Amino acid sequence: MVPTISPSVQHPVLAVCVAIWQDDKILLVRRANAPNKGLWALPGGKVDAGETIAAAAIRELREETNLKATPKNIFFIREIIEEGFHYVLNCIRAENTVGDLVAGDDAAEARWMSITDIRNVETVAGLADIVEYSRSRIGLLV
Repeated sequence: MVPTISPSVQHPVLAVCVAIWQDDKILLVRRANAPNKGLWALPGGKVDAGETIAAAAIRELREETNLKATPKNIFFIREIIEEGFHYVLNCIRAENTVGDLVAGDDAAEARWMSITDIRNVETVAGLADIVEYSRSRIGLLV
């Protein structure tokens, strides 16, 4: 069944998120703005026109966490269709993190979390699946 979507949504929006593991913890941000304000998610956002998926992922990572990393592959693609928006989310695995972790842009907080930590916070829908895929899938090179 196709969800009802607002007539103001003309086409899907390309978006990215970034999964980075360090010492059995994954980097998450608590969203400061809608949609999903207050929920924990992977760092990410919209892809700008003329920007590659890999470049968008690294830009969003830097804007939201002050960290730089090397993009490796797309490991998961998910469509998010809800009232008022339609995103096609490309999840990128990255590594070799450099910098000091500081929440910025539209992230209220940024933190390294274990799987146990994630179970004890409110997250965006589907985060558990994406986190699991990020550990187990090789994916497509970017």
